[in-house]
Amino acid sequence: MVTIVKHEWHQVDRQYCIDLDEDMLSEIYPDMDEDEIAKLMQDLENGEADIEEIINEAWNNDIEIEWDFQYDDCWTDRKGGYEVTYEYGDSESWVEAQQEPEPTHKCTKCRWRGNVYNTITQHLREDGSVIEDYYSTDEESHSTKDVCPMCDSNTELTEEGVRDLAERKEREARWAAIDLDKMDDE
Repeated sequence: MVTIVKHEWHQVDRQYCIDLDEDMLSEIYPDMDEDEIAKLMQDLENGEADIEEIINEAWNNDIEIEWDFQYDDCWTDRKGGYEVTYEYGDSESWVEAQQEPEPTHKCTKCRWRGNVYNTITQHLREDGSVIEDYYSTDEESHSTKDVCPMCDSNTELTEEGVRDLAERKEREARWAAIDLDKMDDE
C-alpha cells in the first residue's frame, strides 16, 4: 500500500469590517485638530481618503483596530482555477484533528467542567476578600484563585487535573535538581 497526498492550492478572501468615526480618527491622528479630523472624515465619506495610509498610521501609533470578522470565501473552490499537486506520503502524512484536552477543573456548585484557561482568576487580599477590578487598581494581590466562569463558585481538580498537577510537580522537581547540579558544578 502507498500513501498519496493531494494538495489543493486555493485563494481565500477573508473579510473584516469596522466603522471608522471621528473619535477613532482622533486617536489615530492625535496631532490633528477638530477641523482637520472633520475634513478627513468628509474625505472618507466621499471615498477620497487613502484608507491604507490611515490603517498604517493607526499601526504606527499603536492604535489597535478591532476588526469584526465577516466571512471566509474560498472563491477558487467555487469558481475553480486552483492548482492541484500530488506527492508520495507516509504514515506522517495522516493528520488527525486535534482533540480538546480532558477537563482539569470542575465547579463545586454547578455542572461546569473545563480547563484552567477557561476559569476566571480572582485576585485576593490577605484577608481573602476579592479585589474588584484588579487590573485597574494599584492594590497588591496576596494570592489568586480560579473560579467557575458560569457561577463564580470555587473549582476543584478533576482526576485529569490531579494527574496533570502531579506530573507538573515531578517535572519542576527534576528541573530544580538539574539547576542544583549546575550550581554545584560552577
